[in-house]
Amino acid sequence: MSKQPPGPALIQVPNLFSIVEPGVYRCATPTAAQIPFLASLNLKTIVSLTPEHPIKPLLTFIRTSGIDFIHLGLNFWRPPGTDWKPVRDEVIKAALEKYVLDIRAHPVLLIDPIGVHQTGCVVGALRMMQGWNFASTLIEYRSHAQSKHRYADEQYIELFDPDLINLPPPHYIPSWWLPYSPKHDDDDSSEEEQEEAKTVYREVNGIVPGQEGAKEHSLNDETPQDIVVQ
Repeated sequence: MSKQPPGPALIQVPNLFSIVEPGVYRCATPTAAQIPFLASLNLKTIVSLTPEHPIKPLLTFIRTSGIDFIHLGLNFWRPPGTDWKPVRDEVIKAALEKYVLDIRAHPVLLIDPIGVHQTGCVVGALRMMQGWNFASTLIEYRSHAQSKHRYADEQYIELFDPDLINLPPPHYIPSWWLPYSPKHDDDDSSEEEQEEAKTVYREVNGIVPGQEGAKEHSLNDETPQDIVVQ
């Protein structure tokens, strides 16, 4: 009885892999068995957010594939315990300005050892820039972090200042980028306030909606003429 040839090896997806936005991916640092999956992404850039050195199979894949490897975590490394922030502002700023929000680096993959803390802070900061409310941003963060979530990460995301980030030139900004504009909220609030004022006016004056003109005409007819004293 002849032996059947072995089937193709199964491709393993890196832990916590997900699509942040079109052309932007995140995951835990891939193992040797997970590296073949990266080939399907046609990556142009891999951004490492921690100082840990990548494993040799990953470096080999990066070199043979012509991918740019950006070691932000090492470039902006600091001694532990010098700041409450889980990741340096410089790392977040560089990751967003030069890679996440600049299509010249796309497709781009963000990695850290477990795909939770530094990556979660970068994505959380992006969501705050996009105008997500903190509750929605927190849900996304915790869906990846699960039991590994940290209060310091969540606090950093909540307090993140979008003004820290300078956007690239308009023709390099991704098509999915829709920045948060408080002006729209102000316009909506203004319209709501105007409608509320009209409702109060109708209630006070006994005006039925749709009959404002008739009521005003009736009030004018009932208004006594000025008396001229000779």
